[in-house]
Amino acid sequence: MKRRASTPRRPAQPALLLGPLLLARGGQGDRWRVSAVIVTDGEEEPPDLTVAGVGLPVPPRWLGKLPEGKGAAWRYDFAVPRGAQDGRADYGFLDLGTPWSFAVPGMAVPPRVALADVGGDAPFASSSSGASTSGPSAWSALLSRHRVQPFHLFVLSGVVPLGLAPNGTLAGPAQAERRALMASVPHLAAWTGPGTHHGKAAGPRALHRLLAQGLGAEDKAENAWAGANDLVQGLTLNRLGVLALDAAADPDMLTERLDRLRGCRAALVLTRGPRAPITGWRAHLARLRPGSGAGETLRPALDRLRDAAAMEIVHLRPGAPPATEEACRLLPTLATDGRWLEARLGARGLELTTQEARPAVLPAGFADTGPDIGDGR
Repeated sequence: MKRRASTPRRPAQPALLLGPLLLARGGQGDRWRVSAVIVTDGEEEPPDLTVAGVGLPVPPRWLGKLPEGKGAAWRYDFAVPRGAQDGRADYGFLDLGTPWSFAVPGMAVPPRVALADVGGDAPFASSSSGASTSGPSAWSALLSRHRVQPFHLFVLSGVVPLGLAPNGTLAGPAQAERRALMASVPHLAAWTGPGTHHGKAAGPRALHRLLAQGLGAEDKAENAWAGANDLVQGLTLNRLGVLALDAAADPDMLTERLDRLRGCRAALVLTRGPRAPITGWRAHLARLRPGSGAGETLRPALDRLRDAAAMEIVHLRPGAPPATEEACRLLPTLATDGRWLEARLGARGLELTTQEARPAVLPAGFADTGPDIGDGR
């Protein structure tokens, strides 16, 4: 890995293959903690990041090379100050002409969250019947909605979305909107793919860990409420908790992780999508496999926490409707259905509404004062 020369020189504009991808690390007092991940063409160390409200330039941290293809991943960690009301933080290589910005959640403002399953990640929105529409893409509509009333957090589920890896797909339709959104909304990208026992999962899990969570080979993120071999994530924001479980997680740690949500008024718990039921000898073997009881223990654990902490809990799962009745909400698929959920924790509790890929309509009496979030380059 090449390092900067010791002699002073003007930093060069980094050649970005990907990014920035904003990662949410959670609120802590009067600070909102965020990381930004970039992938550069080559291993030359990129310049420091300038962030509004942060006194000193933020240096890059080397994460590693991508598992496949060229490119090196770097992460910038910083925390911006929060006031009572929403603010805005500009960041980037500002002296080099590449600004981005994001909404800083006010401590007295109800959290606003967008949630979606990005499995498949088709470039255009589709109707519920699967037929393509001529309207805006889901990413374009989501970005328009963000401009109207900025999101504080974007919760994604699924394998690392197609197009996040620098494999040429970033040039397709709707990619400019996708990149602008990922650079302007801190996100928590939950792994809902196979566990570690699945042989084909090693590569995607490693890529997800590197890009979607910003973790190097030996790193453990501050919002990874996880053991050594799983990708569980969680955070709290203004008394709203978000917990994303991993199929590889040890079910014995479930209670400990749920306890970290105590003190919240409401919580969103995300797990992998429903699977077809298994019967016969396969079901018997599954019961004998270590960790196979995680699905059976989750619902009782959520019920206990809901009752003990007087907390509103919504269980979310991506994918097709479950074969059996469950006390959960299905996470809409942004790619194929062109829909997403919006969650808002207000005075009346947690409100979840489904949005579709169509132009955002301003509420009556609402002025469009949303931030200029940059061009997403």
